[in-house]
Amino acid sequence: QSQKDPREYLPFLQNFELMEPMRRKFSIDDHLGRFKKALHHLHDLSAFDELEGYTVKRSLYEHALSLHRHDEVKYASLMRLYADHLKSKSRFKEAATAFHYLSDHAQASECHRNANQWQDALSTASLIPLPTAQLRALAETLARSAVETRDFRAAAIIHLDHLHNIPAAAKYFCKAYLFSDAFRAIATLAPPSSQPANNHDDLLASVFDPALADAMAAITDLVADCKAQLSAQVPRIRELRETKRADPLAFLEGDNNAGGADVPDDVSLAPTDASTAGAGGSLFTRYTNRSAATGTGSMASSKRSSRNRRREERKRARGKKGSVYEEEYLVGSVARLVERVNGVGEEVARLVEWLVRRRMVERARAVEAGMVEVVGMCGRAVEEVFAANGEGEGGGEVEGQEKKKDAPTVKEYRQLSFLISG
Repeated sequence: QSQKDPREYLPFLQNFELMEPMRRKFSIDDHLGRFKKALHHLHDLSAFDELEGYTVKRSLYEHALSLHRHDEVKYASLMRLYADHLKSKSRFKEAATAFHYLSDHAQASECHRNANQWQDALSTASLIPLPTAQLRALAETLARSAVETRDFRAAAIIHLDHLHNIPAAAKYFCKAYLFSDAFRAIATLAPPSSQPANNHDDLLASVFDPALADAMAAITDLVADCKAQLSAQVPRIRELRETKRADPLAFLEGDNNAGGADVPDDVSLAPTDASTAGAGGSLFTRYTNRSAATGTGSMASSKRSSRNRRREERKRARGKKGSVYEEEYLVGSVARLVERVNGVGEEVARLVEWLVRRRMVERARAVEAGMVEVVGMCGRAVEEVFAANGEGEGGGEVEGQEKKKDAPTVKEYRQLSFLISG
């Protein structure tokens, strides 16, 4: 039974009696929160204007579209509402599709641009059609966005196909290590000059060769960084494992003082279940997150455990030197480095090939020697670091110490045959 005064709800119920049956059903379902059923009643009432407003109010766009899928005019009207809704929610890819259905190429192009779909943005803009100056401005904006997101291949294609800027296209192709595409753009698309020296050669010397030099410098820096990282991290992992094998308890205890201000002073705290239980617990309790708290203090202990768990996760992510998580962090770092070296192998091979083509043989030899050396260091590091990763003393494991990881595979780097010294 209702606890309300009848004077409050009787007029509300009497109002239903004055409504037509279908309108009454709509009002009741809307009041009870059954919005999809209410939308059906509006459809049965043929109150399309009201249905549109209700669709927007309750965000029932898909359901409304389904109800009117056989009425092209009403379906298009609802699709417009849905497209505007998707755009307002930054769902630009779906909004673009909706605007394409409505043949609203201007809105579709804008949504493609916001979704970083530069090909569709430019092709759709040409259907508006935009004036040449505006289309060029759009292409320049998209090219800048591609450079900012380091999508150099996209920037190069925009400069080549839409801005007809061959030097810029060649430059960005080289930044993407697509030297063959850069060479093709210069050799086949650049018009020859009227001067005795061919314009192709001028562009190769002024654009292509400096881009090769920049790519070589970037790879050389990367190789040097990888070698320095391996030289520092692998011995440190070896040192940590030797310390852990020699005295596991001292290894873990060292983390208690490594946190500095993160570790509270137990002397200044009132005794709690967690602190008193620690006297009979082991040093490993802190890293297993197991509490001996029982009774009325269990809820407070659970909150403390949650805070401690979050703090330990932050420590794990930082991999602070001297903490129990340092080894795990360093092992993960070595694995990521190996993946990075694997990822640049093909780029280095293309760079070496084109350095030789452009008669920069000694530079090619230096790049290849550095790559061969760092790949060898990666192979030796994987053999050592992942041979017994994460195993505790006596076969046990401590939470916070990662279980044995699968060793990453070091891809073989295939040298250019005539650069291999006898």
